[in-house]
Amino acid sequence: MSLLFNFKTMRNSVEYTVLDAKWATGVWANILAEDFWNVVFSFATDGWADAALTVKFQWSIQETAPDFSAAQSVTNQWDYIEVIDLEDGSAIDWDTWIAVATADDYRLLEANINALKWVNARVTARTAWEVTVKAKLFNNQ
Repeated sequence: MSLLFNFKTMRNSVEYTVLDAKWATGVWANILAEDFWNVVFSFATDGWADAALTVKFQWSIQETAPDFSAAQSVTNQWDYIEVIDLEDGSAIDWDTWIAVATADDYRLLEANINALKWVNARVTARTAWEVTVKAKLFNNQ
């Protein structure tokens, strides 16, 4: 079961935790993002130099929150989203994702979420330790 964050607001930005020391595959939170244009994700492993996991970012324009942990279907419409590594501007496509193998990794990533309703981060493979992903959604206003 996922948590649901609903930020129906006129604020210019909002911050929250998407994955909180996630130590298993799956999702933690669905984020209602329709009032925002961009999102910056911070990605951080546990700091013990032994994390082994994969994280992908997901999106949907479906009216109700999709089940990001279930298969895509006509009634559960979502897809993976490209993110940009803010260190060097390189694109990380959904089929590349962020993979860490017996190491640590810390990144800032941005995604254009114009017209998207829901965003999420998902641990799709994991054999060791944990990851925390935080997000800041904003409007450039």
